[in-house]
Amino acid sequence: MEIAFILVYGSLLGLMAPYIISGNENYGVLLPPALALIYGYFVWAVFTWVGLSYNEFWIWAITMLGMPVAMIVGIRIIRARRLAKETVTV
Repeated sequence: MEIAFILVYGSLLGLMAPYIISGNENYGVLLPPALALIYGYFVWAVFTWVGLSYNEFWIWAITMLGMPVAMIVGIRIIRARRLAKETVTV
């Protein structure tokens, strides 16, 4: 059930991504929420395997605060690489 909150939160981040990060013609509209969800699922799974309970503060804080950061950093890296590749091939 708790993983559904991550799905909803990642979807909301995806809806806000075009307003937070510009230049979506270089990466599309589905990549930001996908990056956030991949980070969220991975961190949640790792913390669950480590032994954190679902009602502990740290599992929620690190997951929820890290998802937008992972989305923004990931998009900036992908956009920079794609723009660099475009300028080299043109």
